[in-house]
Amino acid sequence: MSFRRKTYPEVAESLLNRLLGGVSGEAHPYPPAKATREPYRHALERPPVDRITAVWGARNGETFRFAPEADYVLSADGAELEWKAGGARPDEGTAFEIHYLPRQREMRVNDLYPGSVVRTLMEAVALETASLYAQMETVYRAGFLDTASGGALDHVVGLLGIRRVRAGRNSGELRFTRARNTAGEITIPAGTRVATADGAIEYETTADLTLVDGQPAAKVAARDLVADNDGLPPDSLVLMVRPIAGIEAVTNPGATSRLDRDENDDELRSRARRFLAGSARGTRGAIEAAIAAEGLRAELEEPSPGLVRITLQGVPGPDQFARLKKAVDQVRPAGVKVDILTGAPPSKVDLDLHLISAAGLPETRLRALQDEIRSRYAEYFTRLPLAADGSLSRLAGLAIGVEGVEDVRIKAATADGADLLDVAAGILALGGKTAELGELRIVDPALATGLTLAVRYPRGEPIPDQAKLAAAVEAAIAVLNQLAEQGLPTDDAKRVLGWGRLTRLLPLPHAGWTSASLEPARTRSARCSRAPPRRPSRSPPASACRSPASASK
Repeated sequence: MSFRRKTYPEVAESLLNRLLGGVSGEAHPYPPAKATREPYRHALERPPVDRITAVWGARNGETFRFAPEADYVLSADGAELEWKAGGARPDEGTAFEIHYLPRQREMRVNDLYPGSVVRTLMEAVALETASLYAQMETVYRAGFLDTASGGALDHVVGLLGIRRVRAGRNSGELRFTRARNTAGEITIPAGTRVATADGAIEYETTADLTLVDGQPAAKVAARDLVADNDGLPPDSLVLMVRPIAGIEAVTNPGATSRLDRDENDDELRSRARRFLAGSARGTRGAIEAAIAAEGLRAELEEPSPGLVRITLQGVPGPDQFARLKKAVDQVRPAGVKVDILTGAPPSKVDLDLHLISAAGLPETRLRALQDEIRSRYAEYFTRLPLAADGSLSRLAGLAIGVEGVEDVRIKAATADGADLLDVAAGILALGGKTAELGELRIVDPALATGLTLAVRYPRGEPIPDQAKLAAAVEAAIAVLNQLAEQGLPTDDAKRVLGWGRLTRLLPLPHAGWTSASLEPARTRSARCSRAPPRRPSRSPPASACRSPASASK
């Protein structure tokens, strides 16, 4: 059973429609029970109908008034309501209400003008009725874990035997250190327990912690499981109650101290959800929770009755695999066989972004927003369902959602050398592979990439001409920028400035202090044809129009 709050406008329209002799609150399910395809039609109970005065229902979980002509129309015979293509729709599985005026009706009163006695009484009743609906909604929401708050949330979690942690309990920070020679992300879920060396006192983490690839250590808040324990000095919490693959050590860098506040609603909800996930047995959710507790991702399939197949992303270590198998055996339904298979490691998706940032931002802010985009993209691929394609619109939205970003274009997307970009379908075509973010290359015209050139030369030789070196490098960069504007991928040979090309571009002694150019051959030949003729001589002078081969002799 679901509850929908009726607001004052809806209640007032319903009462006014009833006083006019109409039908108010005629409920219809959406979609209709026997309908197979759109446009959906709903037969009205008192045809023919003069006009529909209002249609109210639930849209995205909220009370919504549907617009006539834009969302729905009355059929020509006045017997049905028909939903229009492209208009708003009620949430599936809900009921909506129609207010309408039949052609044959009897008006009970005619003093309904604003300010009249009847209208004033009707509005007062509508206001009080809407207030009752608001109170009923509060009572309804107070009965669910996700929507209850304050004392109501205390009563809900009390059914699970959980109580809110009050101020005065000791808390501190735990530092988890990655083991050497380990790679990939390591997830430490909230509720992970760490004890003193003798196991007498235990603390639990209060939030999820993720060590990204290459991060050596990270900190997370934790609190004592017992309210009346004394505080602990630094480096007291050193024993992990349940080992986590990839974590070498844990400690509390500082002394623990007493909390000066009660556990808030979000923390209490999170603790209750963990309890429910851990207490469930014999369900798909319980198996998924057991896999997540080991920091792994997997795809669950049921190929036949009595068989569950778990395909892991990557190959875990032997200890982690043994712990996973034991945890899954504890929560699997009785009589159901579970096969755990290892799969291929996730493919690294490399992305090229062209970013347009707001004008006037300082360099520090420009770099910060790029870091935030990287963080959002890494989290997106972490949460992407296994074997699902990526969404270009979702990726663009994540970048534009960063304050200071005005526009973004995804120029290229590759994985294992294959092109993933499908602009027509609006997806990253992963082809059923699991994925994680690889290299993210961001080009922002407002944030130029610096190039530092250090030239070493033998003692006794003339000093290289710095002006010529700078001019050659600037000319090469200008050509690379032009190629970038043409939309060539970053791995195109024309856009790669390797060591060999760089040595030919610089005016160095072995080339007679002349240099080649990155400009296309047609452009160079056109420039040379416009150069003034020179008198012939025995040895031709050095020219910037020489080919790279002749310039290097």
